[in-house]
Amino acid sequence: MEWRPCLRGVVTCSGFIVVFAIIIITHAVITGNNIRREEVNQSLDSAMDYAFDRMGDVYADVNYTVYTDKRKQEILTQLMNEFCRVLCKRIASDGRIQVALIYADMDKGLFQIGVTEEYEYPFGGRTGKCYYEKTYSFN
Repeated sequence: MEWRPCLRGVVTCSGFIVVFAIIIITHAVITGNNIRREEVNQSLDSAMDYAFDRMGDVYADVNYTVYTDKRKQEILTQLMNEFCRVLCKRIASDGRIQVALIYADMDKGLFQIGVTEEYEYPFGGRTGKCYYEKTYSFN
């Protein structure tokens, strides 16, 4: 009969250890996911701004003497290639990036760009999405 109090203590302590471990794991998952989301948001935001600044250098060097649709398309392609190149170099995340030119007015120097990044969370293998849509003006 001496082992029953000892067994009760072992079962009670084991239960507390399991509950404590579940709380720690849950906290680590939530904290890790929040940190990852903020990391991606900040990285994407600053990378887009920097890529746009570099795109402005290309925009300033473009010759606008010929206003054909083909020439405008070539210039837009050149600008977006520069934006994407700089964005990929500057971004500090390992997610999948999609860039979309939503609106462009070459005469006013107005561009609206949307960037979506899909990334994985550190725990659980889930994925998240971050979307930024910004309007930039060269003037």
